[in-house]
Amino acid sequence: MPAIPSNSPVVPSTKPAVRATAPLRAALVLSALYFLARFIGLFQSALITALLPPYAADAYKYAFALPDFLNYLVAGGAMSLTFIPLFTSLWDKGKEAQAWRFYSALASLMGFVLVALTVLLMIFAPQIIAITKPGLATSTKEGTYDAAIAMTRVMLPAQLFFYLGGLFNAVLNTFKRFGASGWTGSVYNAIAMIVAVPMWFASNNPVSFAIGILLGAFVGNFLLPLIALRTGPRAQRPRFSFRIDLQNPSVRRFFRLAIPIMIGVSFPVVDVWVVQFFTSDLPAGEFSRIDNANRLMIAAQGLLGQAAAVAAFPFLSSKVALGEFRTFSEFLRSGLRRLLFVTLPVSVLLILWSQPIVALIFGWGKFNHSVPIAQTAQCFALFSVGLFAWGAQGFVARGFYALGDTRTPTIYGSILTVLYIGLCAVFKKMGFGIAGLALATSIGAAGQFVGLLVLLERRMSTRRYNAPIGVDRIAGTLVRTFVSCLLMGVSGLFALLLARPVVSDNKLSQLLLLIWTGGVALFVFISAANRFEIPEWLWLRDKFARRRARS
Repeated sequence: MPAIPSNSPVVPSTKPAVRATAPLRAALVLSALYFLARFIGLFQSALITALLPPYAADAYKYAFALPDFLNYLVAGGAMSLTFIPLFTSLWDKGKEAQAWRFYSALASLMGFVLVALTVLLMIFAPQIIAITKPGLATSTKEGTYDAAIAMTRVMLPAQLFFYLGGLFNAVLNTFKRFGASGWTGSVYNAIAMIVAVPMWFASNNPVSFAIGILLGAFVGNFLLPLIALRTGPRAQRPRFSFRIDLQNPSVRRFFRLAIPIMIGVSFPVVDVWVVQFFTSDLPAGEFSRIDNANRLMIAAQGLLGQAAAVAAFPFLSSKVALGEFRTFSEFLRSGLRRLLFVTLPVSVLLILWSQPIVALIFGWGKFNHSVPIAQTAQCFALFSVGLFAWGAQGFVARGFYALGDTRTPTIYGSILTVLYIGLCAVFKKMGFGIAGLALATSIGAAGQFVGLLVLLERRMSTRRYNAPIGVDRIAGTLVRTFVSCLLMGVSGLFALLLARPVVSDNKLSQLLLLIWTGGVALFVFISAANRFEIPEWLWLRDKFARRRARS
């Protein structure tokens, strides 16, 4: 980490430190970078399921649970969602020296805690895995259990690089340098594959893929954002000095805001852990199938909802800092309407495309059989039902975080998680298998979105803010878009059934099937959007028309 002597004078910048970036432009940049990262990640998952035997592929995916939990507990959402508003507030008030002292104190304290927790989890990994995934601690799953322990211990130290890199990225996002921070995921996944695949062929040891994750985290998530910070504008280069300062007002406020996130069991974080618990006693390979399906949905979410939420957060925080609550609500309302208008038809497309997409991406090597592809496609279709809700709930949650309220979304998410666990248990007992878990996850995502939106609307309608978001106007877009998507889905399904008997199982035929069904479905959706005069479609159409006229 870069360091300067703690007594070095801090010269205030005479130039604006934060470059103005339009939210839409930032979202587009992040969408492209997130898509690249997710695409490489999907390629990585396809390689793993193609190369590794089912027990080892499951073990690799189970091995992420403890490292991900540690990352979430110490950094995760707490880092970006609470650090950015506090750091931004100090910076915008011209308190640059205080901002960097806050940065140093947080990096020092949380880094120390992270190292201690990493050592403890490495020691007790076997016991924790046996408790959280009881199905693995049986004689029939002995190979998966042992491999999961070994890979978990290799991956755990990577969380130090994720934490420090997360802090660097939070600073970059504060300065609206989204392009610089958006490359980390792509480099991380690429390095992980470049390291792991040759090691696998040389040793035939699945732990090779865990070593790839460790080195990928160092290069992609730590080294890359560090270089971006050190080569940026001089005023934005971090000034670090090791300090454990619990009396720092910003550090104390950070923990008041972050502790609810850290100790809460928020649904968007624990859904994967719940799925791991309920799949640990299923036959080898089934967890890899539902995990691959989930990764496909997450790739689409990163392209759409996640990019929009990350890009919007600094702007929402700025509006709150300036007391411009009406602008805050208008931004949230327009952003949600546009996000729903885009994600709903994408959800329908992914449901229609589920089988061809799975066959194209994962239909290789050991995974290229009808049963794994069919089960994965079914789970992917059911995950895609909730795609619109996953994107929208992240957008709404950041409204709460920008207001400095971390308790409401965490408490609500914790209550929802309890209901979600019960729903998973019921679906499994009814014999729905991994498809039931995927459906339960989509139901939970919808409940997360609707509940948070209602709570935020009530918050913004109070006398303190007097700036309601306007749920009725959001609902208007939702209803008209839903009807258009219904027509789109029916026509796309008809096109799919019409073409299915005449296409073969080769990859070219699957690609042609995507083009045919997508073309029919999109034509019907655009026609319906025009007919219903959906404002978001008219805005998008006019924007493209103006750009085409200028070019």
